[in-house]
Amino acid sequence: MDEKKLLEIIAEFTTYEADDIEESMDFVDDLGIDSLDLAQIILSAESAFDVDLEDDMMESVNTVGDAMEMLRNRIEEME
Repeated sequence: MDEKKLLEIIAEFTTYEADDIEESMDFVDDLGIDSLDLAQIILSAESAFDVDLEDDMMESVNTVGDAMEMLRNRIEEME
């Protein structure tokens, strides 16, 4: 998985540059992303990585690292 691509998607919804976003950052507390922005990030990631993500998968996504792990796992499942 191209982690840089995910960071670039996330950066579009924040005031951060992709290079400044860390896996430990919380979407709400650190990046100021609300649930609508998170849904748009997920939709963009689905398109960029050509995967389908289930709604219940997103419930456990709190940090950038959580999103990366979820995407990695989903990509592996779909291969």
